[in-house]
Amino acid sequence: MNKSRLLDTIGWIGTAFILIGYGLYTTGIVPDVIVYHACNFVGSTGVAMVVWKRKVWQPVVINVTFAIFALIALIRYFL
Repeated sequence: MNKSRLLDTIGWIGTAFILIGYGLYTTGIVPDVIVYHACNFVGSTGVAMVVWKRKVWQPVVINVTFAIFALIALIRYFL
């Protein structure tokens, strides 16, 4: 698998995690907020990696911010 295809795959997996986490939580299928934050952290980190590598700075800012907020929520949940 070439580098560009790997980045695309990481980006799509990250996008799927964000959407699945949001969908499961907002519909009440998975009412545990920790699942939402975990999905958001993994997804935002994956998307941020792709857009960082491609130097598209607006999505870098939003996805790094989402990842940081999700990480803070996860740390607070477990401490």
